Amino acid sequence: MLSKLPIIRSSISSADLVGGLRRMPDKTAVKRFADMLAAAVHSKYCYSMNSGISSFYVTLKALKRISDRREVVIPAYTAGSLVVAIKKAGLKAVLCDISLDDFNLDSGLLSGVISSDTLAVIGVHLFGINIKDIWSLRARMPPGVFLIEDCAQSMGSSTGGRQAGSFGDAGFFSFNRGKNLPICGGGCVVTDNERIAHAVEAEIDGLEADGIFSGLSLFLKNIAFSVAGNPLVYGLGFGLISRFKETAPPKDFSVKKMGPLQAALGLRLMERMESLFSLRHRNGTSLIGGLRGIDGIILPEIPDKTRYVFNRLPVIFKDAGRREAAERMLWENGIESSRMYLRPLHHMFDLGYDKKDFPKAVYCAERLLTLPTHPFVHDGDIDKMINAIKETLT
Repeated sequence: MLSKLPIIRSSISSADLVGGLRRMPDKTAVKRFADMLAAAVHSKYCYSMNSGISSFYVTLKALKRISDRREVVIPAYTAGSLVVAIKKAGLKAVLCDISLDDFNLDSGLLSGVISSDTLAVIGVHLFGINIKDIWSLRARMPPGVFLIEDCAQSMGSSTGGRQAGSFGDAGFFSFNRGKNLPICGGGCVVTDNERIAHAVEAEIDGLEADGIFSGLSLFLKNIAFSVAGNPLVYGLGFGLISRFKETAPPKDFSVKKMGPLQAALGLRLMERMESLFSLRHRNGTSLIGGLRGIDGIILPEIPDKTRYVFNRLPVIFKDAGRREAAERMLWENGIESSRMYLRPLHHMFDLGYDKKDFPKAVYCAERLLTLPTHPFVHDGDIDKMINAIKETLT
């Protein structure tokens, strides 16, 4: 089969690009985008940056203005870029194992990880799945420790009617390619805490915004991402396209304010944000419904009163060999799946841990396969994914 459905795909159309260029001269675009983001998350303050990781970095730097503590607790299985940002901010990354119920940080283990030097706990809502026991996580944190939500993959997800990003002291989002609001760049910090807001403002005061050359690069990236996402183009050009995939965390990153084209494209996508999110939710829940009850796999638990805007659907295979077989079967049927992060953080970085530490994170990295849930996934694709996995396991 020549056509291949990619694991991620652009939601930016040619009309969005033209409309974005027209809005670029509008000097209020960045502020209006930040205001719309704040309203969407029900947050009092929102600060837009050039990337999700720079948004995390300025949040950490802001907390350093408030507290002299220096340890940041993160899940042992998550994006390596978090460690890069923590180190760049002059802080120490401390790991906590994950739960196999939702593949996020296990709050039951938190008491054994937090110390008198803990500045913050980073609650990562991985794959668009909110931390199942976010309330328990907050309750287990002693005074003086901040809860920061990593919502890079979870924009639009909610628990009990509250949006991801509204549970912690602050949160950050990413709008890079493959995210729930993908504009090939950009991010933001949100908070209701006035003290944190003032510290973030002090941290970003004087920062440059992405300029015209960055805007041109963003424009070209969006065109390339959109063209490459066509299943036929993706299948025929996979050998070339795969060379541009991000397979390792960055060694460094720039810290700037969001540029006008990023904001203009963001405004265009937010006009149909709910439609895009609803499709992701529908695709993820349909896949879970079709895969539920199959022996040999672990699926995320979906509690009542939740609405997950799935960035991808995570499936853990109890037998790593079956995971490899399923990956091949899906590709043969025209569906790209992904291992996501190939290693847990203590296998990526020298953080002072033994390779055998954090067994659930190691287990997840070895056996995880993620399935596409983006708005271009159709019923026929969902059936193919379900049937391929069933055939692999029977």
